[in-house]
Amino acid sequence: MADLVNAQPHKKAECRRCGTCCRKGGPALHSPDGELISEGVLRARDLCTFRPGELVRDDTLGRIVPLPGELVKIAAPYGARPDDWTCRFLTEKNLCFIHGRQPIECRAFYCEAPEALLALSGKDSLDRKAVRGLLGAPAWWDELMDAHSEHCSYDRLTELAPRIAEDEEARRAFLEIVEYDRAFRDLVVEKKAALPEELDFLLGRPLLRTVIMYGLDARVRTDGGISLVQTSRNVREEARENLR
Repeated sequence: MADLVNAQPHKKAECRRCGTCCRKGGPALHSPDGELISEGVLRARDLCTFRPGELVRDDTLGRIVPLPGELVKIAAPYGARPDDWTCRFLTEKNLCFIHGRQPIECRAFYCEAPEALLALSGKDSLDRKAVRGLLGAPAWWDELMDAHSEHCSYDRLTELAPRIAEDEEARRAFLEIVEYDRAFRDLVVEKKAALPEELDFLLGRPLLRTVIMYGLDARVRTDGGISLVQTSRNVREEARENLR
């Protein structure tokens, strides 16, 4: 895969270090990035997983699309606002904290000549289980991933979301999935199976944050329950329109 990067003409040396690209999100990981994980440069807490069905920007198509498969990326700083995608390794001086050991997408990318980065899209991507093995994390993490995905799939949420305004049963089923996701995360931390800051990698981003893609705001009530509030923008419907 390194040949794909080296074969593309770009002016990486002329990067202005404005930090704009790093604030748009951390890079996705590919097979050549495996050594960064096995050598401890990247840890589970540094990563987040985008699960199949989540909405992402496809730079090749230039629009928002549902993710067809799993994607592991460098995360934003722990506790960042939901709309803050800044790579956690970007410093206040717009420098990279792991410069020289950054992932292959970072080495390929130059904003005025994105061809090398686009050539990497969808090629030899690392998924959670591959990353788990490289981390040396417990093999039973795979079982946690599978159990969570079985009950919290975006396919099921996507099926229910258009009906919840008029169908109380669909609304209840949708809420049960969001509640299950929250309870599953709490239990994993309670049982010390993973640290809170590792959950975005292990289980993907919490549904409390991601259901906004359906035009829904999931709010935690004072009694601990969850309410769904319709918002004015349904990003998933916009994505569907773009795909037509």
